[in-house]
Amino acid sequence: MIESRKVHRVLGVLKPTNMYAESRRSKRFSDRVIINQHFTERTLTPGGDVSLQCAAIADRPPQFSWHRDGIPVSSNTDSRYAFGQIMRPDGSVLAQLNITRLRVEDGGFYSCTATEGDQVASHESRLDVYGPPYIRALPPIKVQSGESLNLRCPFYGYPISKIDWEFKGKIITPNNLFPSRYKRNQRRILSSSYKISTNNFKYMNNKEIAGGQSLNLKRKPRSAANIHGVLTIPEVGKANNNAKYTCTVTSPSGEMARRDFDIKVIEAPVLDDLLLGNNLQEGQVANIYCNVRTGDLPIHFEWLKDGKRIPSNLKVVERSSELFSALVIKSVALEHCGTYTCVATNHVATVNKSTELYIKVAPKWLLEPSNSSVVLGKRGIVSCSATGYPIPQVHWMKKDAILGTWQPVLELAGGGILSLANGSLVIDEVSLTDEGLYSCNVENGVGTPLSKTIWITVNKPVHFVTSSPNVTSRAGLPLSFECVARGDEPIQIQWTQNGNVINFRNHRLKLSEVKTSSAITSSITINFAETRDAGVYQCRASNPYGVANYNLYIHILEPPTPPTELRVESVNSRTATISWRGKSEHYTLQHAPANVPRWDGADTINITSKDDDIRQVYKLQNLRPASSYSVRVATVNQVALSHFTDPVHFTTEEEAPSSAPQQLRVSQTDEPGELYLKWSQPDKKTHNGLITGYHIKAVPQNIGADEGETKTLKVSHQAGKLETTVRGLLKNTRYAVSIAASNSAGIGPYSTPVFQETKAGAPENAPTSVECTAVSLLQSE
Repeated sequence: MIESRKVHRVLGVLKPTNMYAESRRSKRFSDRVIINQHFTERTLTPGGDVSLQCAAIADRPPQFSWHRDGIPVSSNTDSRYAFGQIMRPDGSVLAQLNITRLRVEDGGFYSCTATEGDQVASHESRLDVYGPPYIRALPPIKVQSGESLNLRCPFYGYPISKIDWEFKGKIITPNNLFPSRYKRNQRRILSSSYKISTNNFKYMNNKEIAGGQSLNLKRKPRSAANIHGVLTIPEVGKANNNAKYTCTVTSPSGEMARRDFDIKVIEAPVLDDLLLGNNLQEGQVANIYCNVRTGDLPIHFEWLKDGKRIPSNLKVVERSSELFSALVIKSVALEHCGTYTCVATNHVATVNKSTELYIKVAPKWLLEPSNSSVVLGKRGIVSCSATGYPIPQVHWMKKDAILGTWQPVLELAGGGILSLANGSLVIDEVSLTDEGLYSCNVENGVGTPLSKTIWITVNKPVHFVTSSPNVTSRAGLPLSFECVARGDEPIQIQWTQNGNVINFRNHRLKLSEVKTSSAITSSITINFAETRDAGVYQCRASNPYGVANYNLYIHILEPPTPPTELRVESVNSRTATISWRGKSEHYTLQHAPANVPRWDGADTINITSKDDDIRQVYKLQNLRPASSYSVRVATVNQVALSHFTDPVHFTTEEEAPSSAPQQLRVSQTDEPGELYLKWSQPDKKTHNGLITGYHIKAVPQNIGADEGETKTLKVSHQAGKLETTVRGLLKNTRYAVSIAASNSAGIGPYSTPVFQETKAGAPENAPTSVECTAVSLLQSE
């Protein structure tokens, strides 16, 4: 059989276990199919069972086939052979070959091949079964002259001590027959001294264990042999035809098997150049001849056109004999033009020759142009194409409307127009100036050129010039709005509100349309606007060339609702914090003294909310202490002011009086050491609460007076009585007297001092340290 791989195995060496050794025994023709699990070399005894497994993964589940010594095996080969193939969770496919009641003839070189489409991967390893040697018969081996040949001896039986190849009765060695043309893959055989264990029979080197016992093998040189029986012939010539090569397999006990293999050397076909007539015209007969110069029969012919089988509709007749083939075209036409290939195949090779078939054909319309229309602003295409050979050239021209001359479209001002290879005229973005007369001209140098003049019309799709507006109106007032659609007629208008088609049979709504030469104006009038009229109105305009939408956003405003939950959060002497619940952006707050019967004089504050909080808070400033107030709030929008809330009331806290009592008068009394005071209340606006009393301060002004002699007095407030007498003052002493009002919050400022002297009086104490001195009468005189 033919074998291109070189696989070596040495007698007595166990099966390889490292990844490199395993990968050398697997064929991979594509990375799309990967064998990720495979069987290894095994040596078994007859009568047992064996399972060979291969797993592969690919883009799609692969299919497996099995071979033994290059010959396919299947369930028909032997009833003891069973095959299986299952999909595994990881996406790979596991294939199994199970052999029961193993026999010696089951030995050989096994291979599993995974195929998915054109992608192939395979693995091969040897299965040896103990028994006498035997060599399988093979049909004659066909090989192409000049190619190399690898012969592998298809033997079985085990153990085998050597394999020899013979040619013409002589053993082929590097030193005898045709040493430059034959070579053998060879390895030294290890020692033939070995032990056989009844429990476990294997070949071993001096470090391996059989049956659980260590062996010490001695190496003895023997003649070279190839245990796989591969013979390589670098180049096979015609002289090797019908040659016989003999394979001899010998066991250690001397048993021998021989088999002859016949070599059939076959010459590959060699073709002459294809013969084809010149200057063919449309309608003539065309013959293409394919002749074999050399090559062994049988030869099979096949014809291709442009790399594919010739379609039957071309009505091409093929006529073939053993050594030539011809194509006959009874009436050649343009569709017959192309590359024709003659493919010749025999048992060993496939060869081909190609030639070009062309005829001259005058141009004929394939797509004759006609008057066309294009859409403004869009891409416009007008077709114009013709058949013929050589391939016709298409040129577009446009007539200048003012000068009346024709110009190539590629030279027109502004650009944006081009002619494709298939003859189509393309306008990238149609403008109004693209309308006019155009001419499509076709020629290929054969016959009469073609020409067609057409008119291209520019159609204007419907569109809107203005942008979408926002319209705001008050409830109860009339409301009208419109859309203006422009474009070519006919234009249809449809109105929707919030996506629903408007029913104009409702008497509240009135639709009117005004048409001009270039536009249509559609208007909607609502006599009395209501909140339900708010929403998104869409004016949808359409004509045969396009559709456009125009949106209007209508807002209907009505008086807002007043705020709720108005309350006083905190109160100080001059400030108060007010809060309420509302969702509006603008509010009006009024506050007034509680004793004011009407709100006309109330203070009004306009408030703008600074955030989106539902609870609004505002702090009133500059209030009067100890005063009662009323507060109310209303909501404001673009329409009106809402009703005010019910007022809430509060009283500010007291402060000490902010001014002194007025009109302080101080006078002497009849009694020494007393002063009489009379005054008026402070300005009522500065009481800042209820006056509960007065504080009087009398400061002596005499030189040397002690500050401890200052007299202070607190006088309780009595209705209608604003006077008092200050007693216990120094007699005949000038005093600075001032007075201050007080309330529950504190003492106010003292008044400007008033100066007054107390009345003098008799000494309160007798003289002390009195001394008497005698004097004469004369002295006294």
